[in-house]
Amino acid sequence: MLAHPPSPDDAFTGAAGRRDNEPGPSYFEQPLLKRPHWGWNVITYLFLGGIMGGTGLITMLAGRSSIPADRRLSRTAKFASLALAAINPPLLISHLGRPERFLNMLRIVKFKSPMSLGVWGLVLYSGAAGGNVLYELAEMRVAPRWLRIFAPPVLEPLQALLGAFTAGYTGVLISATAIPLWAKGKRHIPALSVCSGLAGACALNTILAIVSGNDEPVERLERLEAVAALAELTLLADFRRHAGALGKPMFEGKRGRRLRDFTAIGGIAIPLLLNVMGAVLPMPKSLRNARSVAASALTLLGGYVLRETFIEAGKTSAGDPHAAFRQPE
Repeated sequence: MLAHPPSPDDAFTGAAGRRDNEPGPSYFEQPLLKRPHWGWNVITYLFLGGIMGGTGLITMLAGRSSIPADRRLSRTAKFASLALAAINPPLLISHLGRPERFLNMLRIVKFKSPMSLGVWGLVLYSGAAGGNVLYELAEMRVAPRWLRIFAPPVLEPLQALLGAFTAGYTGVLISATAIPLWAKGKRHIPALSVCSGLAGACALNTILAIVSGNDEPVERLERLEAVAALAELTLLADFRRHAGALGKPMFEGKRGRRLRDFTAIGGIAIPLLLNVMGAVLPMPKSLRNARSVAASALTLLGGYVLRETFIEAGKTSAGDPHAAFRQPE
């Protein structure tokens, strides 16, 4: 069990017995900020929220195509986005502790609160995703066709817009804080969340497309994933430069090596290399699909480690009193 951090009063315990030439303890050496208590449920919530948002964009892009395989991809993405929207509230509630706390956040809309706007964005996204799934069920004749009146065409672009908002909100929720590392990344972290969320959504939908036997759109998904991954890698490198000393909890030591190995190399560089190989080298269908699944799985793992690093590095940053007294730019 982790020990509780010392209180400021504990810093002066035994000070009366010190010699005159010994430096006394200081409040400056004690943590100024409270460490976040976010755990795996919040990390998973942020990770799946980004993928959910990116899947909303894929739903619209594929749905606007005249290619039948893309239309099937759009249908699969709609079901996936609704499933993700159903998973996220229980994850958030498990962090809040009681279901009524989630409901209390829906009583009013606080435009200055990222948490309030994020919860409302999740609810509205779920409604749009549910309407789009209802339309597809009616088209498949699983549900009565007259139910299509509850799913107008505007729901597809609406879900995409709410998806972009949700993917960005997962980063804004972190960076709207006094914790030095997160505050320093108020521009980089939301952008990283959007790019990583879109790359993860492409990876997830690639796997779903291959499993469902609809592998024709995979190449287009991989191209979109490559653009998002390259933007993510560029932002990650720029954030390291911009954060300077405040970025040490994230980019140095054991956690920095884990971020480099699992996200930068394993989650971005290697999938890019595998996708380029698939584009230039002829392969049997089974080997091509195995390559795509492997690249997608690595992308998803790298995206999860990125969120985990954000949270754990933020906890370390909160415990650094020297960083807390420096106002981030």
